[in-house]
Amino acid sequence: MTQRSPLADPAPWNLVDTWYAEHGVQYMMAYARDAIALAAPSPAARVLDVAAGPGTLALEVAPQVAHVAALDFAPAMIDGLRRRADRAGLAVDARVGDGQDLPWRDAEFECAFSMFGLIFFPDTARGLRELFRVLRPGGRAVIGSWIPFDQSHRLTALFDALRAAMPELPVGRGTAPLGQPDVLAAALRDAGFTDVRVVPSTHEFVFADVDALWAMQVHGNAPIALLHRDLAPARWQAFERDVLARLREVFGAGEVRYAQTALLGLGVR
Repeated sequence: MTQRSPLADPAPWNLVDTWYAEHGVQYMMAYARDAIALAAPSPAARVLDVAAGPGTLALEVAPQVAHVAALDFAPAMIDGLRRRADRAGLAVDARVGDGQDLPWRDAEFECAFSMFGLIFFPDTARGLRELFRVLRPGGRAVIGSWIPFDQSHRLTALFDALRAAMPELPVGRGTAPLGQPDVLAAALRDAGFTDVRVVPSTHEFVFADVDALWAMQVHGNAPIALLHRDLAPARWQAFERDVLARLREVFGAGEVRYAQTALLGLGVR
């Protein structure tokens, strides 16, 4: 029996909502823009963003289309999305809910997205079928997933330490959810989508030094935030020392740069 991922629950995402909304958006925005360009919604489109987080994609696409709805199972994320939408003067129908049971009628949207959220659903097939259901005929969905880290990736040291502390997390290992192009394409087809394409999207992450990289992980990486919450202080301090030592061996004392590739899977209803 497959163990349920801790990332399939709202708790770790609620832990990172403030940092993610203030800082994490800058790292995710490039992928969101690539996904929007791939789906190419018309100005008259009704758009849905599922597992929307703090609204990176939803708020980016809102000025370009007629209507945007967003859903996330983490209440703190939706609260942050609503605040950001209000500050920007944007209208977004933002709701707390389950992406496996969408609260919209059939055929309500021309475009639907799920960027790095649906991949952690307990039932990814059900989540894809729900996206298919709420799309109008000819509507397009884009799913974002991460390719697996191979042993040469510069963040392997971080994920080795993380898996040692919490082995059940599906991060940094060779079986990333929907992390292979053929697996993502097959999942879209199985849900009923046609004209399926999977394209890579690669962008660079830049930090002033290892300490800045680690600050991002502690405050904006849901698995590590979960560890920070759950580990006893002495065990957390030992984990942090181990990770920082590994990262300094890889990156040295100066600026940290690494590329990260996502897969964007497009399907048409």
